[in-house]
Amino acid sequence: MAVSTPALLSLDRALPWQDEQWQQLCRLLNSDRLPHAILLSGAQDTGKRHFATRFIQRLFCTAPVDDVACGECKQCRLYLSGAHPDFKRVEPEAAGKAISINAIRELSEFAVITAHQQSWKVALVAPVEAMTLNAANAFLKTLEEPREKTLLLLVHDQLAPVLPTIRSRCRVLSQGLPPPALVRDWLAGQLGDASAAVDDLLARAGGRPLRALEFAEANTLDDIARFEQVLQQVQAGEAAPVSAAAAFEGQPLNQLMEWLLAYYSRQLIASAQRGGGAEPRQFVFYDLLLSTRKKQQSKTNLNPQLVLEELFLSLSQSA
Repeated sequence: MAVSTPALLSLDRALPWQDEQWQQLCRLLNSDRLPHAILLSGAQDTGKRHFATRFIQRLFCTAPVDDVACGECKQCRLYLSGAHPDFKRVEPEAAGKAISINAIRELSEFAVITAHQQSWKVALVAPVEAMTLNAANAFLKTLEEPREKTLLLLVHDQLAPVLPTIRSRCRVLSQGLPPPALVRDWLAGQLGDASAAVDDLLARAGGRPLRALEFAEANTLDDIARFEQVLQQVQAGEAAPVSAAAAFEGQPLNQLMEWLLAYYSRQLIASAQRGGGAEPRQFVFYDLLLSTRKKQQSKTNLNPQLVLEELFLSLSQSA
C-alpha cells in the first residue's frame, strides 16, 4: 500500500507546530542515539501520522538534505510506493476495529528478520490503543527485545489509555492541539483562503488542523451546516427528535457523534463566555455524549439509529 496523505498535504512539507520535535528526533538520529521505540501521543488529526511518515522516510533516505528526505533515491521511491521490504505497517483492518494478536505476531516475525537493504527496519503501529489486550501483551515481548537499527514507531490518538508497561518502554513525544493562530495561518496557506471560512472549518474541527483540511477537501461544511440546523430545530422544539434522527439513518455514527460533540462544545463555551455558565441539564447531555463516545471506542456493539434517537431526545430536553 502506497504512503497516503491528504490531497493538499505533501510529505516534503513540515507542519510548523512539529518543528521542535522533528529537530529533536533528527539530532538523536544523527548522533546514533535514536531510541528503539517512540510513542507519538496526542489528539487526533493533528499530524502525528504525517510526522511519523516523514520521519520513516528520513530514516530510509540515502541522500537527505537538511534532515529532509530527498524523495528521489531508491530507498525513498521504495518507501513511497509502499514496497519497501524493511517497513511494516500495523493497523486495524477497518476503521473502528482492533489490532489482533495475529497482526502483532507478524510484526514480531518481521522484527527478527535481517534488513533487506542493510539499513533501518521500521514498524508503524497506529493507533496503538487499538490493540486487544492479548495483542498488547504479545507486543511487550518485541518491545523488551530491541534489535539494532530497528525502530518501533507507535501512534497514540488518546482515545483510550496505553498500557503503562508499553508506555514506559518508549520515548514519549506528546503532541497536543497546536496554537490556534499558528494553525489558522497554516490552514489559510494550504487553502489559499484567509477568509472566515478558515475559522469556520477550524471551529467545526475542534481546532484539529488535519480534520479541518479534510473537511475542506470533501466540501463537508454544507453537510455539517444541515446537521446543525436540525439540531437547532430539535433544541427549539421545532422538530420531533425521533423523526429528526431518522433523517440521518445510514450515516456513520462516529461522524455524526463528532459533529454533535463539536456543536455542543461550542454551545457550552458560548454559555461560559456570556458569564452565566451552563445549566446543569446541559452538562447532563454533555456527559451522555462523552459516555456514548466511550462506548463506541470500547468497540461496544451499538445500534446507530437507537443511539441517535436517544441523543436527540436528550438534546431536546437540554435546551
